[in-house]
Amino acid sequence: MLTKEDLLSQSVLPNISDISLLIYTEFSEQFLMNRKLHYFFTDKTDMVVEFREWGIYHMLSIQHINSRIKNHAFFEAVHNGLELSSFEENKAIKQRYKKQKQRITAFSCLYYSLIHGDAFFIPSGHVKNTAKVEADYLIFHMSNTKGLNYGLRKVGDAYVPITILISKSSDPDEYLEDSIQKIIKKLEILDMNDNILGTIDKCKTNE
Repeated sequence: MLTKEDLLSQSVLPNISDISLLIYTEFSEQFLMNRKLHYFFTDKTDMVVEFREWGIYHMLSIQHINSRIKNHAFFEAVHNGLELSSFEENKAIKQRYKKQKQRITAFSCLYYSLIHGDAFFIPSGHVKNTAKVEADYLIFHMSNTKGLNYGLRKVGDAYVPITILISKSSDPDEYLEDSIQKIIKKLEILDMNDNILGTIDKCKTNE
C-alpha cells in the first residue's frame, strides 16, 4: 500500500489495490492543499496552480461513480468511512467504478507529473478528441506507455487541476492536438503564504 509520502514521487500507475481514498485524502490535505506551484515559462508568461477539494473530487471521477457524494463534502465522507470498497456495494455503482479505476490510480502520479511533466496551453478551452472536457492547460507526463494528461482550469487568479485523461498507448498525444506547448523555465513550490519551499530550474534540467 502506498503512503501519502510516496505520492510525492509516484511516477507510474500503481495497482488499484495499492491505493485508498483515505491515503489520497490525507495526501491532499497535508500536501496539495497547503502548496502552490508557480510556473515561469520561457515566453515570459507564468501560471500559479492551486488545489481545491472539488477539483480533487472531479479528478477522481466521484461525480461519475456516485453523485450523491457532494464535491464540498468529499474529504468529510472519506474520514467518515467512504472507501473504494464502498463503490462495490451496489451493482450500478460498481459498474461505473470499474470504468474509472485507471483514472483513480492516475491520481497517484499527479504531483510527480506536475513537477516533471510538460505544459500545454489550450487556446480554445476545449480538449481535442473529447466530447466536452474543458481545460485551459494540460500537464502531460508519459508513464510507461500511457500518456497522463492533467487538465487545469482557471479559477480567479489560479489554475486548478480538475480532470485526468489517459491517452491510448497507440496515440499518447491524442489530447494535445491544437494545443501550444509552453516551455517551463522555472518552477517554484510555495506554501500558502508564498514562502518558497523549493525551486526547480527546468531549463538546466532539460539540457
